[in-house]
Amino acid sequence: MPDTAPVTPAISFAIPYYDNPGYLGQAIRSVLAQTVHDWELVVVDDAGPQPAGELVKSFADSRITYIRNPENLGLTGNWNEAYRSTRAPLVTLLHGDDRLLPTYAERVLRAASRNPSVSAIFTDVNIIGPEGHRTWTIADIAKRAARRDAGDHDIVGEGGLAALLSGNYILCSTLCLRRELLSGTPFDARWRFVPDYDFTCGQLLAGNRLHGIREPLLEYRRHHGSQTSVLTGNATRFAEEIEFLKLMQSKTAALGWTRAERIARRRVTVRGHLALRIGLDLGRGRIGPARQKWRVLRSDIGTRDSSRPNDPDTQKRQE
Repeated sequence: MPDTAPVTPAISFAIPYYDNPGYLGQAIRSVLAQTVHDWELVVVDDAGPQPAGELVKSFADSRITYIRNPENLGLTGNWNEAYRSTRAPLVTLLHGDDRLLPTYAERVLRAASRNPSVSAIFTDVNIIGPEGHRTWTIADIAKRAARRDAGDHDIVGEGGLAALLSGNYILCSTLCLRRELLSGTPFDARWRFVPDYDFTCGQLLAGNRLHGIREPLLEYRRHHGSQTSVLTGNATRFAEEIEFLKLMQSKTAALGWTRAERIARRRVTVRGHLALRIGLDLGRGRIGPARQKWRVLRSDIGTRDSSRPNDPDTQKRQE
């Protein structure tokens, strides 16, 4: 009998979907437009309010699979489920409101072949708004100002981690994970906003390398319905970022990575972003959200790290 086992694709795209089928359709079409055709796409619907089974079926492509979870797993749980549902050695978790540019798979596969020891690959992005037009925010400008190599490069060790802790310039939808170097659950379920940040920093803490492609190969959509926008509207996002950076402070201190520890402890970027958002909220008459963010900022600035009694910055504040 002939062997009918499915051929393993070169790269998998997994879309962890919840709602907004209009954006999902655009994401699927961006996969279909890839210059490389040796891929699979798995859409994992997290028991959302707008099932997408009929939409996915309408593309009539055997490389595309639709799965609907019997119950809601939450953002991070569905990311892990989407990852586990794929077969290729390389897996990209494409968000359902983003769009790949046509050469994404081609460039990522080439980089993976040339850099077999990296655990994940990421790319630059173009930022788009709700209607798909190019846009930007102050946070995007700050990320572009981060010190980075002009060409494709690896990030590794304390230097790479210090750069990421100064400002997270790796946008999650561009990440392509190398399965053989990772566990079956690469994202920590404790996080609602920073599971990708935790993943990339965790890779560097574990001694792994990440590879960056300095070319925009994905369109990252910012819109009011996204999880990022919802958690930025109140103080939830910032409280979690601070909790995460405190964890990074502890872990880098244990390794003796003093530069990275200092950046995580000072939390300049998240505090600056909080202050900016407080000002914007007040300017728009959003007194309640501004008050929530102010409480988080005041609490964090007032925190003294008793585990570092000889720290000169702490001594200077106490004089």
